[in-house]
Amino acid sequence: MKARHLEILQEKGFPVPKFILVSENEEVDLSFSEKEYFAVRSNFSAEDGGGHSFAGQFLTRLNVKREKVQEAVQEVFASYAGSSEYKEKANRGKEEYCPTKREKAEQKKLESSVETVLIQEMLFPEKSGVLFTKNPKGILSEMVVVLGQGLGDKVVEDQENVLTYHYFPGECLYQEGQGTGLALDEEELKTLFTLGEKIEQLFQKPMDIEFAIEKGKIYILQAREITTLDMHLPVRILDNSNISESFPGVCLPLTESFAGEMYSGIFTSLGRRFLGKKVSSYEELFQRMVGGFSGRMYYEISSWYDILRLLPFSGKIIPVWQGMLGVSNEEISFSKKKPGFFLKCRIAFLFCYYFFVSQRKMQELDKFFQERYAGYSKRVDEEEDAQALYRIFLEMKEDLLREWDITLMNDMVSFISTHLYGKKTAFSLETMKPVRALSALKTVAGKYGLDSEEYRREKKSYISVYGDRIVGELKLETRTYRTNEELLDRWILDSLETESAERYKLSEAKHSLRKVCVEKNCVETDSAEKDCEETSHMEKSSEQKQRKSFLYRLAESSCNNREISRLHRTRCFGLMRRIVDKIGEKTIGFDVYYLSLDELKELLFSGKDFSLKIAREKELRKAYERLPVLSRVKLLGKVDRDPLAGEIRGLSYKFVKGKGSREEKSGKSEDIFSSESMNLERKEDIKGQDVEKGKEVGDSTPRVFFGRGVSKGIFRGEVLKIKSLQEVRATEAKGKILLSYSTDPGWFPYLNMAEGLITERGSLLSHSAILARELEKPAVVNIPNIMEELQSGDIVEIDGDLGICSVVKEYRKGK
Repeated sequence: MKARHLEILQEKGFPVPKFILVSENEEVDLSFSEKEYFAVRSNFSAEDGGGHSFAGQFLTRLNVKREKVQEAVQEVFASYAGSSEYKEKANRGKEEYCPTKREKAEQKKLESSVETVLIQEMLFPEKSGVLFTKNPKGILSEMVVVLGQGLGDKVVEDQENVLTYHYFPGECLYQEGQGTGLALDEEELKTLFTLGEKIEQLFQKPMDIEFAIEKGKIYILQAREITTLDMHLPVRILDNSNISESFPGVCLPLTESFAGEMYSGIFTSLGRRFLGKKVSSYEELFQRMVGGFSGRMYYEISSWYDILRLLPFSGKIIPVWQGMLGVSNEEISFSKKKPGFFLKCRIAFLFCYYFFVSQRKMQELDKFFQERYAGYSKRVDEEEDAQALYRIFLEMKEDLLREWDITLMNDMVSFISTHLYGKKTAFSLETMKPVRALSALKTVAGKYGLDSEEYRREKKSYISVYGDRIVGELKLETRTYRTNEELLDRWILDSLETESAERYKLSEAKHSLRKVCVEKNCVETDSAEKDCEETSHMEKSSEQKQRKSFLYRLAESSCNNREISRLHRTRCFGLMRRIVDKIGEKTIGFDVYYLSLDELKELLFSGKDFSLKIAREKELRKAYERLPVLSRVKLLGKVDRDPLAGEIRGLSYKFVKGKGSREEKSGKSEDIFSSESMNLERKEDIKGQDVEKGKEVGDSTPRVFFGRGVSKGIFRGEVLKIKSLQEVRATEAKGKILLSYSTDPGWFPYLNMAEGLITERGSLLSHSAILARELEKPAVVNIPNIMEELQSGDIVEIDGDLGICSVVKEYRKGK
């Protein structure tokens, strides 16, 4: 198999060192090469089979002189028949492995074939290693390169210090480890990954490829199927579109577990409502609606597609759902068979019914929740027993989730009605309520002071309603205004200081403007203001006419109800946070957040010690913080990234056409690493470095990025890049264009002070979009890799109508 693959690669023009095959009794003829040294490799017929595959099972001789080749060949043949180690391993493999009839036939054919040995020209490479076109752990969207110095055998056998490259096409590339004088340069990376993709496409299998680099040229020494991948496991596709707004950054185990329980419970209820007796065939699917990967929360989007497929006109609805949720990768996959005709008819009838009654149902749910929440909140405050608190959680879960699935139907109504209406109108008035409430609280603080009774009373009222609305509101470990009132006091004080400074500046500006107007006798101002007022009046009149339409009313109602339900969801998570905090006070403190729900139950009712597990989870989360964020990942079964304890260095790159562009979806096989389509750049590891290496200071080529315009308007200003809100103060956002991976409800104080917004993720119905529209700030979201492309201090112009971000001037350190 090894030699056959090399023959195919050689025929297709891949860079393979010259080689020949010899049988056991054949005289070796080395006339095919003028080299003095050769590699004599095993080529046993069953060597690369799934049942007999392991490294070093047969002999390989390297650096063999021309006159010693015949002797080395006989030694390799002897290893075929005489190796007791191979016999032991092969027998063990037969006991554990039950081949199919086809595999038995292939095995019989192999056993009857003539065995050979492969003689290959010896290379003396500076670097060599192994390229896996799929991560052997089962991460199907990752390519891995393990690189070492010198001959590849040291790398394969783990005897050489290695450098590892992790590549997620269209996502990120990063380097693990540090080798003195050992690295792949830009051109080598381009060539190697291109070869890997082409070889995988040629054999239509995930491949394990040995390579060597001699005098700057890459050679393929061996290509075999990755036999450790269990292709019988289900393929899972995880996507963080939209969900990263509510679960930003790395989440602790209790949050992952609780979120999984909530989503599973809601979709199970939805399944019972729509599927009836057929629900049993989808129950396993409902357990996989969300999942964690590298400590971050993802939608298990492959499960969502199976559910959306049940809906009438699913072919039309799925693209709308993708657009509204901000799903950038539009590849669709299904794990279940297409639903039958009668089931589709049942679902279509119920879908139409709930589509028209959804708004009434949402009002009923709102009333139901208000009543139940008050009761549970009081019980949690009064209860002091840890086991009793856990039982309250179980009761709350069953009670509150019983009717919650109607919110999913309302989401679909809002997606469809908003899409059909097609305008970037600020539908959701509910989003502004916490903004206005916070503004009122700030006014009271400014008038009476933070130590006044009036402020304390208003603060208590605000926290009772919106105390859980903060950055990362659905992460149970997040400290909110309800759990720490000082966070709110700090923000109010910060905001008041900013306003005071701005009022002084504004007063000075007005004084200067009046002076100039008097000197120049400005009479055109009044006329311009009048024209502006008339234009505004006409726009408002047109808007009022639009609001009379049924579609507008439905979009407005469903969007408002969507925000109400999201606020209630936040309160549910806040109530759970209070339960867990009180359980922690009685048991192991904040460490309870490093347990899953099942483990928390064991801790409370059996007293099991989880100290080792907690310590492990803490270290894992620290490691995951250092890994690049992935927007989408394809997995084989349940698998996660290695935590990578060593040094990690991110390598930036950009596609000229842009990830996910329509040109790339044509299905044509192109060299994506050509000089015209990709540029790899290393980033300096020096803190505060603002200019990437390789960029010329005088480069005036304009850079334009396309995303999704979600709030109309055009603004030119300075970028403020935010990776974590903990790193910046709200005052720094004043007059800036905020740049982030995504936002959530906790961002509104910052966006309120800013003049625009750019995000890598997002959609028309994300909080980023809703807040930007309500605050009348232009916003462009869903721009791939924009966090790599822009820096704080860059001057950009954003067009919220067309979804364009143009770089006007790049920030240069020291200028």
